[in-house]
Amino acid sequence: MVSKRLVLVLIALCSFDSLASEMKVSTLFFGDYYWNKHTDTAANNGLHGLALRRIYLNFDGALDEKHDAKVVLEANQPSPTAAAASTTPYVKQANMTRKFGDHAASIGIVATPALAAAEASWGYRDVEKTPTDLLGWVGAVDGGVTVKGSFMEKKLMYHVLYGNGAKTTQETDKYKEYYASLGFAPVNGLLVEVYYDEKKSYKGLTDSTVNQLFVGYKMEGLRAGVQYATHKLGTQSAGVATADIKRNVLSGHVAKQLGEEWSAFARYDMVKADTDASVNTANLYYVTTSSNATEYNLMILGADYKSGDNFHIIPNIERVGYSKQMTTVTTPKPKADEIVRLTFSCKF
Repeated sequence: MVSKRLVLVLIALCSFDSLASEMKVSTLFFGDYYWNKHTDTAANNGLHGLALRRIYLNFDGALDEKHDAKVVLEANQPSPTAAAASTTPYVKQANMTRKFGDHAASIGIVATPALAAAEASWGYRDVEKTPTDLLGWVGAVDGGVTVKGSFMEKKLMYHVLYGNGAKTTQETDKYKEYYASLGFAPVNGLLVEVYYDEKKSYKGLTDSTVNQLFVGYKMEGLRAGVQYATHKLGTQSAGVATADIKRNVLSGHVAKQLGEEWSAFARYDMVKADTDASVNTANLYYVTTSSNATEYNLMILGADYKSGDNFHIIPNIERVGYSKQMTTVTTPKPKADEIVRLTFSCKF
């Protein structure tokens, strides 16, 4: 009920002429008609239907030359693999920003430094999340204070965040998460970025750390990127650190414009656990992937038909192949998961 009232209030605010000239309102939604061509989970094998995965309502307000405010409302339709439920809206971002030339400081629920570079290069968030987001190693937003900016005519960029580590939920302990990225654009179209985050937990023990390197290149009609990330998950018993779980992912993507209306894209992720533990493949939307895998690969192939400036029809295929599984598992290695989708995306 609170979320519905908030939506109504924000929409009503936009009707006032005095605010409309200073506030930019935009919407993005995307979904699919999907077919689970194969999955070893019997309940989902062959499942097909229409799903509206995400809806975003963005409010960006320029308060004056130095101050901005931003509110993002998001609604997610629960995965077909989850219990049936209605699409639920919530506040994804709510923050205030003070600008200092090429630098800015923000407070509130803000975007983390984890995803922006890889998402911009990949360009198909409506098809799939970027690798570290898909695996659940990083989050898109967090409550905290962030500073970002650039030097050397935007050739050197930085973004740091001191956050709760609770994403959009309420903080429940005194331990925090630290995020930082540093990007370098030596020539036009090339970006090299390093990223690190660390989250503390019970008694200050390290809960998780992520190290990431991203290299992206773009030119007219072409984008390509390579991403390598490691994730160390700390484990503990009664406040005493035990063996860490270590995972890594290597991902590459390319997108090529084929004319005014058509583009094609491909992506390949290789995910591996350095220890005999699950690599956590359970974040795909339409299938419950194997929790026994220690090594797997994700392949995405698709085409993008652009009808007008803001409407896209994107036929695509996702395939998850399992290379290895935990040594304690005696059942046969599962066959590949295959999902065929007709994705649609619209913004205005």
